[in-house]
Amino acid sequence: MSEESGEKTEEPTGHKLSQAREKGQVPKSMEISAAVVLLAAVSVLFAFGPYGWQRLVGVFRYVLDEAVHFEATPAAVLGLSRTLFKEALILILPVALVVLVASLAINIYQLGGFMMVSDSIVPKLDKLNFITGFGRFFKLKTLVECLKSIFKMTIIFLVGYLVIKDHMDDFVLMVDMKVLSIALLVLKISLEIFIKTVLLLLVLAALDYGYQRWQFIQDMKMTKQEVKDEFKQIEGDPIVKNRIRQAQREASKKRQLSDVPKADVVIANPTHFAVALLYDKTQAPAPVVLAKGQDFLALRIKDIARENKVPVVENKPLAQALYQAVEVGQTIPVEFYKAVAEVLSYIYKVKGRKV
Repeated sequence: MSEESGEKTEEPTGHKLSQAREKGQVPKSMEISAAVVLLAAVSVLFAFGPYGWQRLVGVFRYVLDEAVHFEATPAAVLGLSRTLFKEALILILPVALVVLVASLAINIYQLGGFMMVSDSIVPKLDKLNFITGFGRFFKLKTLVECLKSIFKMTIIFLVGYLVIKDHMDDFVLMVDMKVLSIALLVLKISLEIFIKTVLLLLVLAALDYGYQRWQFIQDMKMTKQEVKDEFKQIEGDPIVKNRIRQAQREASKKRQLSDVPKADVVIANPTHFAVALLYDKTQAPAPVVLAKGQDFLALRIKDIARENKVPVVENKPLAQALYQAVEVGQTIPVEFYKAVAEVLSYIYKVKGRKV
């Protein structure tokens, strides 16, 4: 019933998953990317924070000292701008580089390796259609993304509320604090909010990544007809393949029959098997099977052999054993040397030929 209705009940094949990856379609969670980037930012701030704070304080002191006797000449303004720009780079560049590396690393990991996909950057006009675009707002995937965004905002709000609530006593004491102490306290509370938020977002990201993988497999599922069509595309149409094999068998039969006149002897049983052998010392160390056949083909081999005066020796066990053990074009195995040598010796003796 599901096959007739086109219901997608089959797991996606490796071929379909590979094609999807080439188009840039892989299970990917934006949440885990964002969480890893935030975690990288927190880590570099912890490592670089004390040094960065000292540099920042130094910049403020430098600006305040320069303000006392600063002359707004073009050269002085340019020099101050260069100094501030250099200090800003020293403060921002480490964080920016770590965040960039973390972003690239997590995205490459989710994609399963670096790849360039042109299909994903080519604009598609059908996405500009207002009707279809409006319809996408009511899909399950869109609803899930909306709920995730609401959940994230709720988490950030709750974390901020709980941390600030724990520090209410510190806020009361701010009245008697110096400006620098207030700034440090605010920075400490902000960093605590930031760290706890990141840890919770990591948990959410792990859950989201599992959901994205499940959703991806669901989207990639195939109907039974699609699986059959893909198999035909990869392996070839069974009907065509059977015809090709049939044609190959016919060509092989014709080639074998054309080689029968070259044989030294045909070993056969009365009806079922026939094997044509050629022994040429200059070509092979042992007799070679030129042709073999069963039933009707065996009768044709024997008929052609008699028409071309090739001896036909009836030896049922030997004919059946050779037919089963040796392919056309191969030399006979060692275990058949003695039995075949006896047959050839008899034939050569009758013909007056030496072995």
